[in-house]
Amino acid sequence: MKKTGKKWKTDKCGRCGESHSGYSGKLDSYGIEYVICGRMNKRMNVSGTGWEGHTFAFSTKWEEE
Repeated sequence: MKKTGKKWKTDKCGRCGESHSGYSGKLDSYGIEYVICGRMNKRMNVSGTGWEGHTFAFSTKWEEE
C-alpha cells in the first residue's frame, strides 16, 4: 500500500450511507487508487469501477478535496 497524497470525500457512501471526508487515497499493487470506508472498514475504488467500485447498495461518487 502506497499513499497517493490525495484526499477524497463523498456525500453518500454506497457501503454505509454516510458522508465521508478527508479520506486518504492509497494505491494497490496494480496502481488502482482506493480508500477505506471508515464505518464498514472495507475498500472502495475512488474511480467507481472494478469489484470494489460498484458492488454495493448504490454507486459512490468520490470527489477529490
